[in-house]
Amino acid sequence: MRELVVVGRPNSGKTLFCLNFAEYLGTKTVDVTFRTFDDLLTCRHFTVAEARRELVSIVQHKTRCVQSLVLKMPLGKTTVNFKLTDTCGISETIHSSDTIRQGMAQTLSAVRFADFVIHIIDLTIVTPEFINAPANIDQEIYRYGLARRNYLLLANKIDLPEAKNNLRRLLSFLPQAPLLPISALYRKGFKEVRKYVARNI
Repeated sequence: MRELVVVGRPNSGKTLFCLNFAEYLGTKTVDVTFRTFDDLLTCRHFTVAEARRELVSIVQHKTRCVQSLVLKMPLGKTTVNFKLTDTCGISETIHSSDTIRQGMAQTLSAVRFADFVIHIIDLTIVTPEFINAPANIDQEIYRYGLARRNYLLLANKIDLPEAKNNLRRLLSFLPQAPLLPISALYRKGFKEVRKYVARNI
């Protein structure tokens, strides 16, 4: 079973994307497997609405370890299972919390071993300052993904007013990325994401 790992900065919309994409595929309940830095596994059963209430937050670093869903997608006359793995948000700075530092390290490990990388960027942060920053974790993920050739960039929050101008900036900044604009909240662009995922599972 192929694993698709979702990676990005804190509050880029990773967890909301995972849950709403699961619902878009027809899933009403999810079994979420949480794996801590020291490989302790726990599994919890949620309705998708319950999972959104408990796992999605505007507070940074709500997700502190990898958490995976096994989803199904019809392909022709068969159905294919794949694993969609959400991760702790990563950034250029070293966080003061041991747990979050461990979560970031776990994210980098998950990306390394993933069959496919889905990279989410919040369009609202794509400012000139973001583009000109001397160190940019999103640019590093982009370069790694292109080198691996198993990479998709999702430009999230396309529903917000500033997103269109920022999308143009992002396209210039990361010009070789296979990029899809989406709204994880309103499920915009999910049809195109589904087609891309179908070709890679």
